[in-house]
Amino acid sequence: MQKALWSLLLLVVCCQCYSAQTPPVECKTPLSLSITNDWYPYVKFSKFDSTTGVDVELLKKVLEQMGCELTVIRFPERRTLFELTIGNFDIGLGASKTPERERDFYFSKTYRLERNRFAYRQNDHSVMQSKSFKSIIKQRKLIGVNLAGWYGDELERAKQAYNGFVFSETTIKRLEMLVKNRVDIVIDDDVVLCSEISRQNHPQVVIHPLLLSQASIHFIFNKQSVSPTFMARFDTALTKVLANGELEALFSHYVSPSCAEQLI
Repeated sequence: MQKALWSLLLLVVCCQCYSAQTPPVECKTPLSLSITNDWYPYVKFSKFDSTTGVDVELLKKVLEQMGCELTVIRFPERRTLFELTIGNFDIGLGASKTPERERDFYFSKTYRLERNRFAYRQNDHSVMQSKSFKSIIKQRKLIGVNLAGWYGDELERAKQAYNGFVFSETTIKRLEMLVKNRVDIVIDDDVVLCSEISRQNHPQVVIHPLLLSQASIHFIFNKQSVSPTFMARFDTALTKVLANGELEALFSHYVSPSCAEQLI
């Protein structure tokens, strides 16, 4: 009898091990990731058509733990969430939670924190002396932002009431507009701003210390193509990868020491 119980226990353990090692059914074919533009250091395109960056490589490491493969699909910024909603691809990255998004997508556990600030020309003393976002609005400053970005409730309300927002798809383009006096500030993740100011050599551009918003960042998944069971396994794998220090290693690789201070 005791031998039979041990045999049964061994069978249960083996089945659990097999289940943990077997890729989810969703991974019979590569999962598709939606990418819009270069968003360094989180997303980095190369002339050889490969896609890397902190968020992309972290996602690849998590899926590798699960036995899954990834393919990257590029869409214009304004089409991304629509294409994901109708099922044309499986995963998005760098997403903060909103009620509307939670209706349409599964969210992974948090994998990093995003802090939104703004860059400005250092000779613009009125912006430099601003103590709030409301003062930027009162000065009728032109604001460069990402059309699909979410920068907190205050900015979302301002988008509806203020016509001084200028939409452009990439941080690089928005910073070029700032240098050319076509906008007065550029809002984005502070690590992205710091990285691109350095990479594009804009010494006349600085980041204002005012924190506009911060949010937990997640991977999002198409509810039509993955199951809650898949999400549970993904979060388990993500937890292991984060515990191994993979995210810190990726930031060390992609982010300069001066910009890494923004992560503190």
